[in-house]
Amino acid sequence: MIDTHAHLDMLRSEEDLKESVEKLDCIITIGCDKEEIFKAVDIANRYSNVYASVGYHPYDVKGLTDRDIDILEKLAEENKKVVAIGETGLDYYRDITPKKLQWEFFEKQLQLAKKLNLPVIIHSRSANEDTVKILQQHAPFPASGILHCFGGDIPMMEKCVELGFYISFAGNITYPKADSLRAVLKETPLDKLLLETDSPFLSPQKKRGKPNKPSYIFYTLEFASSLLGLTPQELEEITDKNASRLFSIPVRKTVV
Repeated sequence: MIDTHAHLDMLRSEEDLKESVEKLDCIITIGCDKEEIFKAVDIANRYSNVYASVGYHPYDVKGLTDRDIDILEKLAEENKKVVAIGETGLDYYRDITPKKLQWEFFEKQLQLAKKLNLPVIIHSRSANEDTVKILQQHAPFPASGILHCFGGDIPMMEKCVELGFYISFAGNITYPKADSLRAVLKETPLDKLLLETDSPFLSPQKKRGKPNKPSYIFYTLEFASSLLGLTPQELEEITDKNASRLFSIPVRKTVV
């Protein structure tokens, strides 16, 4: 099983990290601020089945300059384990970063992803209309990308799929009040579907209240497969194949 989005540097312990690496076939660990990008690359270089994405979260773009974009570019060019740019995007849920600044560095990271021919991992919260608008302005994206921890509606999903993006769902699809997300999941084309944990955030319902970790992705897999009328094995094969294709990574099957 592939977890396409985790923050491994934020896990509670080294034991949780080792357990995650041992139980999953592959994990994409995300660095999304000036310190975490280096931590993500370091962890990816320590484990054969871990890869990294580097970028700046919209809450962390204050004080950034073009030099920080150059740092991302250098990290990606000098480390083969870097397979994507992001997470980057827009987040209007909290008034932490001016929208103008979010837009500026979202666009710069989109341009960098295209320059490097790497997928881009998109964060969008309470900003779906503007997110789609910017993506449409910068299309096409030859290396594609992900709308991670998708929180939009069916029309947004359809627009993003039309642009070539993959749609990734996290443990919050298991929450009792997440009917709208489950409706989107059911309509998402299987060849554009991915699963993630976003650990240590968004633990699935059966582990809610505890810090999330990549090994909990199997709860989300079981829930989603039942919703789609598939076996967990069938859905795992579908999402793993999608992730492998998107990130151009091999998949080794782990026996747990």
